[in-house]
Formats: sequence, structure tokens, C-alpha cells
Amino acid sequence: MTSTMKPLSELQQLFCDGLRSSEPPAQALLEEIVDDGLQVQRFNVYRNNFIVLNGDALADMYPVIKQLLGDEAFRMLATAYVREYPPMDRALLLYGERFAEFLAAVPELSGLPYLSDVARLEYAWTAAYHADDAAPLEQRQIAKLPSDELDHLRLRPHPSMRCIGSVYPIYRIWSANQSNRVDETVSLDEGGSQIVVIRPKAEVEIREMTPGALTFLQRLASADTIAEAYSHAAETEPEFDLNTFFTRYLFDGTFCAL
Repeated sequence: MTSTMKPLSELQQLFCDGLRSSEPPAQALLEEIVDDGLQVQRFNVYRNNFIVLNGDALADMYPVIKQLLGDEAFRMLATAYVREYPPMDRALLLYGERFAEFLAAVPELSGLPYLSDVARLEYAWTAAYHADDAAPLEQRQIAKLPSDELDHLRLRPHPSMRCIGSVYPIYRIWSANQSNRVDETVSLDEGGSQIVVIRPKAEVEIREMTPGALTFLQRLASADTIAEAYSHAAETEPEFDLNTFFTRYLFDGTFCAL
């Protein structure tokens, strides 16, 4: 042990750097650990547990990605991700927020261009599951409003809502890799996906939407009025029918109470 201990912030940085590295821990860190001849071994055990436990959290978050890649490839990528993006919160419920971005930047995965979008879908599912609850919009609240105010109303989507657009059939890929549908095959030629992930009640729902419906919800989430959001939706999909959309979704928990 050195006679003068380093500042806590410096020790913490040395420790974090050591966890993220595959190299032996820095001598400056070892000098602060009880000298029993086993400092390196004990640190390596801790580092291995750090990598494995956080990698397991990623595997729980991204089971379809793990199935698509295989156990060994996923573990290698998870290890690299943990080292590059260690958790910033001791609760790992939402750890892996940047995994889709990470996968998109791995050159060896360029032949699987849909992978990052599937990861976005998986993360959205977990984020929706853990999102706050909200009281739903009710018919009586709308009935009280003057008809000339409806176009200017700003509807708030449920806080669990996540919108995902992809040029790949990611919902079909996700669905085909669920435990009860492992023999299903998907062609990338099937086209893109417009998906809303939401938990309006107790269960998370994955909804396939039309391009206009997805745009409409995205614009409402950005605080557009109904009229403004509809204008953007109609540009995306001229056939978008607002009445049909509201008949299905206005009072099913998709939107929050006024």
C-alpha cells in the first residue's frame, strides 16, 4: 500500500478503466489494493463478473438478436458493448439503449442490415414495459369540447409509446423468432415495417401501422395539433383515413386523459 492514497475520483477512474479493458490492470491501481500477491487475479475475477453479468442483461433485453446471431457471436458482441458502453445505472432494467447503434457500426454485420432495427424493436418493447402508467382518454372528455376546437386539440400518446419505421420486415423477423414460431422464414423482399410499441393497459402491444398512421402518432408525440399531425400524415399517405384511425385507437388507451 502506498503511503499516500490517491484521490477517490482518480481511483474510481482507474478502476473503471480497468473494468473496460482486456489488458492487465494499471500498476497505479494495483498499488492501492491489499498486497497479498493475488491482486491481479482478484481484479480479473471481478472484471469477468462485470462483463458476464452485464452481458447477461443484454441477452435478456435482446433475445431475438441473440437467436439470430448465435450464442458465441452474441457473447463476443455483448462483451465489446459492455466495454464501450458500461452501465451508468446500477439498475440494469433498461441497459443496452445504444445496442442498436452499436450493431449498425460493426463492419462484420454489414450483411445483416436489418439487425439494428430488430434491436430497436426489442429495446422499445422493454422500454414500453417499464414506462409510466397514464389515465386513458375518455369519450366524455371529448364530448365536452366544442366541435370547432377539436382540430386544435393536442392529444398526448401514452408514455409507453415507441414508434419505429424500418425498410425491413422487422416485425415479421421478430415474430418468426419467438419461441413458438422458430421454423418460420422471412424474406427481406417483403418490404418495410411501420410499428408502434405501446402498453396501454397491462400488456405490451406491437402494432403494425400504415405509414400515415405512424406519422400521425409521431407528430402528436411532438406536440402537433390534430390538424397539423393529420396534414403530415396525409403527405406521407394520401389515403390515410383519420376517422378510421380514431374509431380504432382514440379510446383504447393509446392517448392520455386531457
